[in-house]
Amino acid sequence: MKNEYLLLAALAARCRTMILESTKPELNLPKPVRPAHLAWMCRSIEQNAENWPASKLHRWIGFVQSAMIANRRLDLDEAKRMFDEAKAAHGETSEDLLDHLDPESSFEFDIGGEG
Repeated sequence: MKNEYLLLAALAARCRTMILESTKPELNLPKPVRPAHLAWMCRSIEQNAENWPASKLHRWIGFVQSAMIANRRLDLDEAKRMFDEAKAAHGETSEDLLDHLDPESSFEFDIGGEG
């Protein structure tokens, strides 16, 4: 598995651990951003990292981390730290993973039609 895919699988595993450790979900949020669904998304990322297109993996991990922020289980600094730790453990990867963590960046992402 390429380093980028290992990195995304590692991020998903870390997110899943944090989600499962959380005790009080924000019940006023829609079901797709509640812990059970997020844990399922993380497991799916981990299981399919080498088979899914990178753009899909990026979208999914971005959604998971955003939902964790909505659930008050993660903030921007923690998301950056999580990325840095995974990057250190799994080597260098493409810089496009960082754009969504930079509040000064007006990054664009491709909404491709990958399955």
